Amino acid sequence: MKRTTLTHSSQASSRIWATLLAAALLAGPALAAPSVAAEPSPAPAAPAAPAGSTTTPAPGVTTSAATTPTATPSVTSAAKPSTAPAPAPTPAPTPAAAQAAQPAQTTTAAPDPNSPADRAAMATAVGPGGAAMGQDPAGKAARASTQSLTAQAAWSPSFGVLGLDVSSHQPTMDWQREWNRGARFAYVKASEGNYFTNPLFDSQYQGSRSVGMIRGAYHFAIPNWSSGANQARYFVANGGGWSADGYTMPPVLDFEFNPYAGRTINGFKFGNTCYDMTPAQLRSWVRDFGDTMVGLTGRLPVIYTNTNWWNYCLGTAPGFGDYPLWVAAYPGAATDNAGPVPSSWATYSIWQYSSTGPFPGDSNIWNGNYESLRTFAGAASPVGSLDGVSVTRSGSDTSLQATGWAVDRSAPSSAIPAHVYVTDPSGTTTGYAWTANKSRPDVDQAFGYGAAHGFDGTIKITASGTYKVCAHAIGKFENTSLGCKTVQASGVEAKPAQLPVGSYDSLSLRLVPNSARLVVTGWALDPSKSSASIPVHVYVRSSNGGNPGYAFTANKPRADVNSVLGSTGNHGFSASVPIGGAGSYTVCAYAISVAPVPLGNPSLGCSTIAVPSTPATMGYLDSATLRTSAGKTSITVTGWTLDPVFPAVSIPDHVYVTYPDGTRRGFAFTAGLKRPDVNSALATVGNHGFVSSVPVTQRGQYEVCAYGVRASPLSAANSLLGCRSLTY
Repeated sequence: MKRTTLTHSSQASSRIWATLLAAALLAGPALAAPSVAAEPSPAPAAPAAPAGSTTTPAPGVTTSAATTPTATPSVTSAAKPSTAPAPAPTPAPTPAAAQAAQPAQTTTAAPDPNSPADRAAMATAVGPGGAAMGQDPAGKAARASTQSLTAQAAWSPSFGVLGLDVSSHQPTMDWQREWNRGARFAYVKASEGNYFTNPLFDSQYQGSRSVGMIRGAYHFAIPNWSSGANQARYFVANGGGWSADGYTMPPVLDFEFNPYAGRTINGFKFGNTCYDMTPAQLRSWVRDFGDTMVGLTGRLPVIYTNTNWWNYCLGTAPGFGDYPLWVAAYPGAATDNAGPVPSSWATYSIWQYSSTGPFPGDSNIWNGNYESLRTFAGAASPVGSLDGVSVTRSGSDTSLQATGWAVDRSAPSSAIPAHVYVTDPSGTTTGYAWTANKSRPDVDQAFGYGAAHGFDGTIKITASGTYKVCAHAIGKFENTSLGCKTVQASGVEAKPAQLPVGSYDSLSLRLVPNSARLVVTGWALDPSKSSASIPVHVYVRSSNGGNPGYAFTANKPRADVNSVLGSTGNHGFSASVPIGGAGSYTVCAYAISVAPVPLGNPSLGCSTIAVPSTPATMGYLDSATLRTSAGKTSITVTGWTLDPVFPAVSIPDHVYVTYPDGTRRGFAFTAGLKRPDVNSALATVGNHGFVSSVPVTQRGQYEVCAYGVRASPLSAANSLLGCRSLTY
């Protein structure tokens, strides 16, 4: 029975778990008589009785017939027979009823579970590793001595998938060895109470995954220490999360014998084997933990327990069937029978069948095949259907139309890709990637996955004959075939010659130092050869009357064009043409047919752009002086110049000298010297100073002029920086 207190997401999880458990039951062996597996020891201690009352001892508890048990009865480990024992006798009244009839013990807890200091002290006090799954280390040692070590060292059940669980009690793990020995999943202790975390968790958790295992985390519950919600949050914060990645097992609640029964640690009385809690209190604690885990991870936790303890401490506890069960039961000899499961379940998902081998820690078996284990971990395969394939016609075009739906059960709210492969009459197979995001309310009504999981697409064909169409759902973790269908297409005739088609998309100016160009973009396609990249001719008419032409090829990818037209190949163009300066330009583009008998070269359109002029260069001729060195005289010219359009560029400075005999010579230099005064004054960047030297060859009057040479081709002219007269 599902609990009505679950949220909507919990109820969905319940349905999923019910399905998984049913699948595990069908996949696993039939359960035989429940008398061949023994529970982990030590057996639970009897609950304390009020003064003057009598109690019936729990299984495995030794009491004196002449005395009444004290509040903290002694606990003895139940010795294991060499063969499987019969089920422990049921006391009268039943343990759960006897326990419920008594008032719960009250414990005054000295430490504060919310105090970081008290939690740290408790972690230290419980010792390295804390409690071990299936009872504390001492209990494990006692239990191991009662088992058939020869059988346990190598024996495993003959069904299912092998796995193991470890904690920091197994400090050295050779994960590759365990994989080679058959282990395919692992659980790692992450936390205990809200005070202990496994210091080896990361290395064990990632180490098991590194060799290919599906792995998960478990939490050892101490229910009388803090609330279920508190410990669930602590667990998730320290490794107990889950994601539908296909290799993360759902989190586990280790709910079993009180490992510290009868002990007072740091002032906290841990109580009896049932933690001094009534069945109702324990059941409420588990539900508090489980509901919190659903809210934090989206999944109910697996419950690890053993039959005697659960039935004794929680009694007949309805409403837990939606939690997967991990049952601990250690047979004394090789068997596929796990024995009876706790009263809240019909079967188990995982059986912990040994604590002494063949694997380190504890040895486990998944009650199903590997595929069901992966499903349990969240790797649900995509599902869907290729519903139909038909031939459609529109004008002169013939197409195949494929419809269907696809859902990734690992992420049912998302639309996933559907890949469609078409094999044409020549045997050539071509793939197409679609998205299954079209409305399919029938799918939602039938399966509850949501309505937006349909696909419906067309693929143009050019030849008559038989076509085979296959579809695949592309999931996050794996892909699923949706099937194949064949269809016969007839009367698919060659298309008559058609004019090319295309589009003139944009015209823009691209200005860089020493270059101004117009860029026209668009696409062009000749339907008679739709896979070919065809020529595009561009003509530029300027305001000065020029009209040069340029030839390009429309060979750039344009997936949008192919998607709309059902074409293949590359059909985009981005043509760059030079211009000489500012002015008005009209740019026209034409698609050039490649048909054997072309019908013409249609215009793709024209655009006009006004290109403005840019500011002239600026600068100053600071000085022109005569200098004589080593018997040679020259004129040293200093100053600065820059182009404000490209202020970071060092531009040329040209110096012209008129000699005394009237001849005129020009000299080219670069204004590339640092002039911090210029940069500071103009708030600019770059190097713009020059110191240039020109030769003096005769005596007389010299005229020296300097010019800043533009970097922008759109500037009207080069600026005169100044002139100086000198006499030599």
